[in-house]
Amino acid sequence: MKRDLSLIRELLLSIEDTKEPPGSSALCADKDDTEKSLALEYLRLMEKAGLVSCIASTPISGSWRCAELKLTWEGHDYLDAVRDPEVWKRTKDGAGAVGGLALGAVKDMATAYAKHVVKEKLGLDL
Repeated sequence: MKRDLSLIRELLLSIEDTKEPPGSSALCADKDDTEKSLALEYLRLMEKAGLVSCIASTPISGSWRCAELKLTWEGHDYLDAVRDPEVWKRTKDGAGAVGGLALGAVKDMATAYAKHVVKEKLGLDL
């Protein structure tokens, strides 16, 4: 399975957009079974990577589930780096051009593109 940076971004945005910490089932309710399974696996990996925290539980079926998903400080930082659609497009294209990057490098690239966008739009060097 290749890492899907867009899915990571989408899940982080969805978690941030909720008023109360969502459970993984609620977060994936609008997905079909294949998409739901993939999203749950990504949430599990994101929790291991420190992007989200949760109260994890494993039901009898053996599928990973989470009772409360919250962004960690690192999750907020990563999301802030990739939030802007223009910065995200440039970052995704850049990561694809080099054949993929570690998550930290994607964040660094997004931060660099964000600085470039600020310079283009506001004329400020950050």
